[in-house]
Amino acid sequence: MDTFSNRLAIETSPYLLQHANNPVDWYPWGDEAFNKAKEEKKLVLVSIGYSSCHWCHVMEHEAFSNPEVTEFMNTHFVNIKVDREERPDIDQIYMNAVQIINRSGGWPLNCFALPNGKPIFGGTYFTIKNWLSVLKNLNDSWLKDPNRITDVADELAKSIVGTEIIRFKREPELHPENIIKDYSNRLKRLFDTRNGGIKGAPKFPMPGLLEFLLEYGANAHDKDITDFVMLTLDKIASGGIYDHLGGGFARYSVDDGWLIPHFEKMLYDNAQLISLYSKAYRLNQSELYKSVVEESISFIISEMKSNQGGFYSSYDADSEGEEGTYYTWTKQEVEAVLGEDAELFSVAYGVTAAGNFEGSNVLNRSASKEHLKSLFSIDCTVATNRIERAKKQLIAVRNTRVKPSLDDKIITSWNGMLIAALIDSYVSFGSTNYLNAAISCLKYIENNHYSDGRLKRILCKGRLSVDALLDDYAYLIKAYISVYRATLNQELILKAQNLVKVVIQDFYDADSGMFFFAPSHQTDLIARKMDLTDGVISSSGSIMAQNLFELGEVMRTVEYTAMSNQMLANITESLEHGGPYVFGWARLMNSMYLPAVHLAIDSSRSIELLNQIQRRVIYPSVFPTISNHYSPEDGLESKSSSIKICIGKTCYTSATEADYFVNLINSIKVET
Repeated sequence: MDTFSNRLAIETSPYLLQHANNPVDWYPWGDEAFNKAKEEKKLVLVSIGYSSCHWCHVMEHEAFSNPEVTEFMNTHFVNIKVDREERPDIDQIYMNAVQIINRSGGWPLNCFALPNGKPIFGGTYFTIKNWLSVLKNLNDSWLKDPNRITDVADELAKSIVGTEIIRFKREPELHPENIIKDYSNRLKRLFDTRNGGIKGAPKFPMPGLLEFLLEYGANAHDKDITDFVMLTLDKIASGGIYDHLGGGFARYSVDDGWLIPHFEKMLYDNAQLISLYSKAYRLNQSELYKSVVEESISFIISEMKSNQGGFYSSYDADSEGEEGTYYTWTKQEVEAVLGEDAELFSVAYGVTAAGNFEGSNVLNRSASKEHLKSLFSIDCTVATNRIERAKKQLIAVRNTRVKPSLDDKIITSWNGMLIAALIDSYVSFGSTNYLNAAISCLKYIENNHYSDGRLKRILCKGRLSVDALLDDYAYLIKAYISVYRATLNQELILKAQNLVKVVIQDFYDADSGMFFFAPSHQTDLIARKMDLTDGVISSSGSIMAQNLFELGEVMRTVEYTAMSNQMLANITESLEHGGPYVFGWARLMNSMYLPAVHLAIDSSRSIELLNQIQRRVIYPSVFPTISNHYSPEDGLESKSSSIKICIGKTCYTSATEADYFVNLINSIKVET
């Protein structure tokens, strides 16, 4: 018998293709679906997820493959499937609706809407019994009293339009140092001082939050904060959320101790964590952090890089229909593979007969080298060598297992994050392989992610799709700035500036001085919103504001500086009185408040000296420039093959030794 296929069969998104053989009459997002709903006067289901989402798979299997359920869906609803990674702007609208209704959200996201797209009700995962009940109740309500349902939708739409938006410009704050200090003190009350991270479970690494804390703590000389960041990074690197055999991080842990992950691996998490561990290494030179970075970059390059040079999106949590099967081990399996090394490895990585995950074991670093030395009466070096040998044996066996599925979308913004991360790693560790990988990926985007001169968000299976959103532009601009910082290739700054011009043209709101998330020509949503709240990924608004600030300093462009200042002024009230999820803006405020450090380079021979300096400081307001960009009155011109430094409005003697510059930067006094 022929396998049924619906309209999703011609899509490229792995998530949509996972639903292409459902008996549900799925539509991709677009006019065809909404026109059908209007003609037939039916409610619309907007069902949103992503390919590596475990509970999305569960609902697909339980509900969207059930004949009784799907017959009811097809008869009474127009059903739309959306990949949230392709269209985060759609996800933003309907997630906002579900959060207003339920005060929480997540994926799979299932939101019901009028034929005009206005949401009326929604939730996340539903059991099959609850799902069928929701379908019947909504359909009955719609048939009996469509006017009441329409009124509900109109009220909900008003709430959606009024959130995550700024309407007018605010005045700048005169005392940012107090705001940053108060904000960091509010964050301290959320610290899990035992396990690191934010209190509670599930636990997400939140690399953007930790990056702010690292930079602020280091420059405010707040040891409590820097110690907390290091505690968190130590715990994450030791926990099951980190893949101790293959490298790379899972998305989050279900417990408060980083032990049991949801096993999906996302490019954006790994990029941001690589960047964070690289920067933290500059403070403590931890060999653990260095190995985490090396292993994670190796994983990404070997397992997530496309033949064309871009990087894929994610690996699924599931394989062979079960979550975590690829990554977990029974004690018997470890003993069969490792023989005499099994006991040493089991103690080192917490392997027991009972297991810690459904009778199996998620590997986690459970014993120090000193403990292993004492317990097994062996030298630390011998223990390390035996454990490394054991890892290679286990990874060889793991490679014979069925791998989790790969989401082969190449997303512009996530690749931009990775480029910046590779540069942070290059600066911290000096490996030209990281620099070359970053430059190669940047060239890949330039050569492959444009159509008719317009930047695209997605390349998948050879097809470009979706006009770039603000996060794509913001993170690509950040990538250009990052590579420029390491190479001083002025062409990169000009390319960044050209992208900024497009962003101003297509996304800028003159009334507020902010940027919308979707471009002005995109009109298929019920509201045009901004992206201001920082989460597992820093908001595109805060990244764009940081870009404008840095370009303003490097290029001496007053317009960019003023725009960045205005954006920050608009968010200041949230920094003063809001919750924790404005850390990207706090990082910007900290960068602006710190005295700017300009390093003027007049020779390519000085670039290595520049990187030696950057390798040893965690100071977000260092701006390397080519000295002949500046006029003599700037005090930055240099005629020797050295570097001249200006801190704030004071310039110092040029020098050729990194220690001189590092000591000057570290001696900057910051009021707290």
